[in-house]
Amino acid sequence: MNDLQANTYLQLEIAELKAENTRLRKKLKENGRHARRVEKAFQDALLLANFAAVRIYPSRSYCLYKEQMPQRRWQNAIALLRLARVINGRRKWAVTDLATIGLRLETARQRAIDQPEAYRARLPRHGTR
Repeated sequence: MNDLQANTYLQLEIAELKAENTRLRKKLKENGRHARRVEKAFQDALLLANFAAVRIYPSRSYCLYKEQMPQRRWQNAIALLRLARVINGRRKWAVTDLATIGLRLETARQRAIDQPEAYRARLPRHGTR
């Protein structure tokens, strides 16, 4: 087999593997809309946790006007914090240690991706879309 044939064979094999990878990712829903929403909520939840750690109450209005975080992103972050049991009830912070919050958010992020209904249950009624 000459170099041109080997190169063509390898290019075909790479194309097949890329297609299979795409199919598997879709099956796992890692590239889906919900997974991207949860990933962004994770980043925003860490930001809100940092505010709470330095005694800045991360209210919806504070995040909107000071940090330009839209209401929907704030709601998604709060839902993830609720799922992680960092916030309970009416936004009372049960945990303020950033290391603990980070670990809880990691597990909550994976749970939210695996069980979308558990995440959506923590959203406000009008934010469940």
